[in-house]
Amino acid sequence: MVGSGPADLGSNPGETTTLRNRLIELVFVQHTDTMGITLGTTEELITFAKIFFGTLVFAGIYFLARHFRDGLALPGAPRFDRTVLLLGMWCFAGLLIDVWAHKHGEVDESFFTPWHAVWYSGFTAFAGYITFALWRLYDGDFPKTVSMIKEFFGQMPMGYSVGVVGMIVFAMSGFADMLWHTFFGIEGGTDILLSPAHLGLAAGLIFSVMTPVMAAWHNPNSGINGLSSQILILFGIGAAWGVITLFTSYSHPLTLDFNSMCETLDSCGDRNEGLERGVTSVLLQSLILSGLILWFMKRWKPVAGSFTVLMLINGLAIAANAPGELKEAWKHVMVPLFSGIFIDIFYSKLGHRIRWFSFFIPVIYTIAWMIGLIITRGWDYGTANGNIVMAPLGWSIHATLGAIFLAGCMGLLVSILTHPPEIPMEDTEENIS
Repeated sequence: MVGSGPADLGSNPGETTTLRNRLIELVFVQHTDTMGITLGTTEELITFAKIFFGTLVFAGIYFLARHFRDGLALPGAPRFDRTVLLLGMWCFAGLLIDVWAHKHGEVDESFFTPWHAVWYSGFTAFAGYITFALWRLYDGDFPKTVSMIKEFFGQMPMGYSVGVVGMIVFAMSGFADMLWHTFFGIEGGTDILLSPAHLGLAAGLIFSVMTPVMAAWHNPNSGINGLSSQILILFGIGAAWGVITLFTSYSHPLTLDFNSMCETLDSCGDRNEGLERGVTSVLLQSLILSGLILWFMKRWKPVAGSFTVLMLINGLAIAANAPGELKEAWKHVMVPLFSGIFIDIFYSKLGHRIRWFSFFIPVIYTIAWMIGLIITRGWDYGTANGNIVMAPLGWSIHATLGAIFLAGCMGLLVSILTHPPEIPMEDTEENIS
C-alpha cells in the first residue's frame, strides 16, 4: 500500500517518484485494491438487487393496472401532480434512510447498500414516469439527433420542465457518484455533504420534488381552496427544504452535537468557538427558513395549518440526521412542529404586517429550539467572568438574547428581498394634474 496520505507526497527530497505519479498510485492503485469493498460484497449486491428490483416490480404492476384501467394522467392533471410528488417522496425517503444509516454508523465501504437501493429505486420510478409522460406528449419519430432529443425533453407544459431537469441531473450525478466512490473511496465526516456527486444528487432531488410546486406556481387557480389545495405545494417545498437541511446539517442547531455549541459548561470543547458555531448555525438556518416561507407567501396565501405542515415535513429530515437512537427520533420533530403551530398563530395576527411577521418567523424557531433544550437538559443560571450565563447552553445573557434578535433580523432582511417596498411612480404632468 503506497503512502498514508497527503503528508507523504514528496516528503523525501531524494525520492524519484514524482508528485503526479504518487497521486496516480494513490487513486488508481490503492482504490483498485479496495474496489471489491467499494462496490460491495456478493451478499450486499444481492440485498441491493432484491430491494431495488422488488420495489420497482410492485410499482410497475400498480402503474400497469392504472394504465389499463384509467390511463396514466398527463402533465396538467391533478393525478399526475400527486403521482410525481409521491415518487419524489419515495426518493426523498431513501435519502432520509441513507442519512440515518451514515449518522449511526450503519454504512460500510460499499456503494450498493440497502439504503441506496431505496433511494435509487425511487428515482428510477420517478424517471420512468416522467419519461413515459414525455413519450405520450411526443409526436415525432424516435429521437436520434441532438435537436430531436432536445425537442423530446423540452415539450413539458409550463412548470413541469423542472422535473425533467431533476431527472437528468440526478441520473448523471448517480452514475458519477458510483465512479467517485470507486476511484476516491467513501467520504467520511462533513465532506460527504460536499462531494460534487452528492451535491448533484441533492440538486436533482430538489428539482424533482419541486415539480408539482412549480406547476402550481404557473396555475392561477392553485392553492386557493384551503389547506387541501396547498398540500402538494407544501409537501414539495418541505421535501426540497429537507434536502437543504440535510446538506447544511454541519451548521444547524438541531443537528449539531450539543457539546459543539455550548460555552461555559465542563463538557464543552473550545468554549468561545462553540458559541460562534451555535450562533452561526442559528443565523444560516434563519435565512433558509425565512426565505422559503416568504417565497411561499409571495405566490400563495397561507391558510390555517400551512406552516405546521411545512415545518413538519422538514422535521423528518432533522430527525433523520439528529444524534440519538431511532426510538427517540420523534423528539427532534417537536421543535419544528411547535414552531409551525406558533408561526401559524402569529400569521393569523400579524400576517398583514409583513415586516413584523418576517422578524418573528426565525425568532419563534430559535426560541422553540432553546426551550426544547431546557426541557430535555434542564435550566439554570449563574455567573462566569462577571457575566450572567444560562444553561442549558451556558451562553451569556448577552449572547442568548443577541442570537434571538439577530435571527429575527435575518427574517427581516429576507422580507426586504422578497417583498421590497413599492417603487414610486415617476412624476409626470398627467400624474401632477
